[in-house]
Amino acid sequence: MTQDLSARLHRVEQQIRAFSKLHASELQLILDELTDISKQMEEEKAAESAVAGTGPDAAQADPADPAASSPKRAKWLAEQERKAAPKSRRELLFRERDEK
Repeated sequence: MTQDLSARLHRVEQQIRAFSKLHASELQLILDELTDISKQMEEEKAAESAVAGTGPDAAQADPADPAASSPKRAKWLAEQERKAAPKSRRELLFRERDEK
């Protein structure tokens, strides 16, 4: 009986070790896949920022600022550029009258 019990314990021990090795290799496969996915997402993000970075405001855009690419900000920047641009006398005199 003790020999039978000893054989069973040895077999259970072997099964547990095989089970742990199997799951360790599967977990490594999952970790490798997650690493590949994160690299792919970073590459896509870099490609999108490179495409978006070709505009004139790309040097001024702060990547940490979530509003850097908003339409309101683009409109405000265009307005600021328009205000900073030199004006003719006609624009200076008559635009104020038209805006009122």
